[in-house]
Amino acid sequence: MVLKKCNICDRRFKKTEHFKRHERSHTKEKPYECNVCHKRFSRSDVLSRHAKGHNAASSSTTTGVVKSDQHQTSSTQAYDQQHSRVNGNGQFIPSINPVGAQQTQILPFIPREISLTTPDGLPSSSLDCLADISAHQARTHPQLNPMVMGHQQAYLGWGDVTAAEPSPYRVPVFGPVPNDILQFWLEPRGDTASNPSPIDLMRDASVSFVDDQTPASPRAQQNGHPVENPSIQSPSNIPSERFARVQRYWVTPTNNTGRLMNTLWRDVATSSLDNILGVYSGQPFNSPSGLSGDLRYGLDEECRQNLLATFGQARLSMPNDASTAPRMSEAPFGSPQAFPPAEILDMALDLYFRNFQPLIPFIHIPTFSAKRTRSPVLYVMCMIGMIILGTKGTTSFVSKNFNLVLDKITGELAKCAAGSETSVGTVSTFAAAFLFLNLAAMTGEKEHIAKSQMLYINLMTIAQRHGLFAATEGQILDMSLYEAIPDVDARWKAWSKVESVKRLIIGLLLLDSSYSSFLSTSPIIVPEAIQFILPCEGAIFDAKNAMHWMQLIRIGKRILMPTLVAPSENVDLPTLDSSVDSLCMHGVLAMVQLRLCEAYHRLLSNRANYPFAPCHTYAMDGRARCLPTLQLQIADKYREALERLNPNAVVMWHNMCMTLTADIQIFELAAGRSGPLPARKALEDIAVWSQTPAARRACLHAAQIYKAMVNRKASDYTMFHSVLAVFTAALVLGLYTFMAPRPPETTAGCISVELLDDVDWQQVGREGFTSFMEPRGNHAFTASDNSTVNFIRNGGTLYLRGIPVQGGYQSARRILLDYAGLLKDSGKWSVRKFSHVLHIMSDVLMDME
Repeated sequence: MVLKKCNICDRRFKKTEHFKRHERSHTKEKPYECNVCHKRFSRSDVLSRHAKGHNAASSSTTTGVVKSDQHQTSSTQAYDQQHSRVNGNGQFIPSINPVGAQQTQILPFIPREISLTTPDGLPSSSLDCLADISAHQARTHPQLNPMVMGHQQAYLGWGDVTAAEPSPYRVPVFGPVPNDILQFWLEPRGDTASNPSPIDLMRDASVSFVDDQTPASPRAQQNGHPVENPSIQSPSNIPSERFARVQRYWVTPTNNTGRLMNTLWRDVATSSLDNILGVYSGQPFNSPSGLSGDLRYGLDEECRQNLLATFGQARLSMPNDASTAPRMSEAPFGSPQAFPPAEILDMALDLYFRNFQPLIPFIHIPTFSAKRTRSPVLYVMCMIGMIILGTKGTTSFVSKNFNLVLDKITGELAKCAAGSETSVGTVSTFAAAFLFLNLAAMTGEKEHIAKSQMLYINLMTIAQRHGLFAATEGQILDMSLYEAIPDVDARWKAWSKVESVKRLIIGLLLLDSSYSSFLSTSPIIVPEAIQFILPCEGAIFDAKNAMHWMQLIRIGKRILMPTLVAPSENVDLPTLDSSVDSLCMHGVLAMVQLRLCEAYHRLLSNRANYPFAPCHTYAMDGRARCLPTLQLQIADKYREALERLNPNAVVMWHNMCMTLTADIQIFELAAGRSGPLPARKALEDIAVWSQTPAARRACLHAAQIYKAMVNRKASDYTMFHSVLAVFTAALVLGLYTFMAPRPPETTAGCISVELLDDVDWQQVGREGFTSFMEPRGNHAFTASDNSTVNFIRNGGTLYLRGIPVQGGYQSARRILLDYAGLLKDSGKWSVRKFSHVLHIMSDVLMDME
């Protein structure tokens, strides 16, 4: 049989009708025309099914089709009369051939063109749908022999009533459906030529990897063994076209990145970019100090146009409150109100570096240039600056653009997940997502945090899958990486890019710690497997140029730092240098905080246990019992650093100690998070908890959080976790004061503690962590020389600024108002709702605007 070859795609066919049908898929020829509506079709079976839709002319349109198969129909009817009988009930009973009793009964074959109609007034049933689907299957796959199809129909329809003779008691399953609607849903795809069926692929000789057109030798044909083509014995002789076809039909996308951590440091250091967040432009780099005009970071009108082309073309979503910025929502595209001018963007970028950069200093400022920074990163930096600016226009612009930027960054992160982005591009996308999640926490809008949860989960999951938190499992970072670069300026830039990535990893640890606490969920990063390289000192990271960088190295500044592994019961916290900076300390504390959060949600989430102090439950768990010990190690090893650094670090430590001794979910329920019924039950639990040593220690940590935030300097910017800690401390101390009983007369006069006095936590030690947890009865601890230890053990009277704190509503109300006022002055984070909750708890009516 002669194979017919398509001149366009080189496919081969054995049957002429298949070949002509395939050619019409290329030429779009439609030779079959409907006699009623004159609509044209490329296949006759599609025309026949279309003709059934013309109910008025159904008899005239199907006459020719029925006549064409009259002989076959009559023969099947004769066969039907010979091999069937009707019983007394009028049911159709197929007879069995006595000669071949085990052979499947052959029912008459019904051609596709014959309409399987139902009696008048009877709606379409599931059998009609199955008939149309079977016709569709016959079109999309090669036609089988009629006798074989008859066998299949007999097997599938054994004992069933045919559609031409429906049973009078059959109940319709589906409602009537017009034929044109069925035709729409069952019409074959137009890309069947590009997506052939498996049988077509087997018939297509061009898909095979071995040429089967070479005739076999007579000896090989007699032996029944195929003969291999000697021209493809070598891999170099395989045509490239075959590999290209395999690549085109391969299902999964190509992963070009692999595991990022395996080659991260080399890829970052050897990239041609000057900054890890930059984009290559082919022009020599000028430091920010050499930029023209008053633009420190190079954000001019050209840079604004680039941002406008990337983000300004999309339709801005309407704000929740139409009165927020009525003129901006109605402004036409390109007007001054539609997109901020370059002066506002430059001002916002400057505010970012003044207020947010000191919190997570991972951007290398000496090599930063707005013109060379990737648009998503630069745009989010400007949006953070606009929130810090806090004007009506900037806040409205951020709110209107939030969903647009979220979708943009989510799409970029999807490329990183698929491995279609480079190593440097992946790191830049991680930075954009990290900044955007911080922006969501700064806007003060509840729905922004809710919409960003999926981005937070994807970012942490992808970063962990790439090994960013497993430094020892990736490429070793040593001096050989920098010694291979002879030029000093290039070596400085390579080191700065590596250092930026190290600092970004710590920022991701802090983000997971803050978001998991804020959302009351388990952290995504596995705490027991965390390994990260400590960042270098901020002084050498801020070196203005390569010469300054080399001078700092000569006086003893280090450009390589040790790797820190997750502490546990057998692994102590490392001893850090006395000159440790805030970012390094926050990385260590975030690692312990993630372990604490994981233990809480694994053991106590939604199942609070008596006596409602988590440390009591942790002491019985093999993985969590080391948590109190780690807090003592922090107080012992990092005492001087915590006193010297900004208050965010010491607030983080006090918050961890407070969550060890107080079940925070009970306090949130008692405040009314889930309504009145859970609140009353939680208040009863707090009344029991307030009589334990753990409760009294929790109150001391809550008061120290208030003290640290009140005494902070104007240059000490507040981090997101510090705001969460202030709100939690307000609930703990306020509800303790509200529910705690008055101290007995035996201890009220001799034990007193001022909440805002300094506490020597090394002397306090493990008091309240592992001591007697039951409510105080006849049991009493021995007296100590330290008044704080005596208060934790036996209770006493608390003083706040010299005023005794008596149990009850009035004292609790005053404490809640103090913390609410502190939250208002805690920076640009989303603290407005926290402050409102505390004011509502203190029964003070506030204007919610």
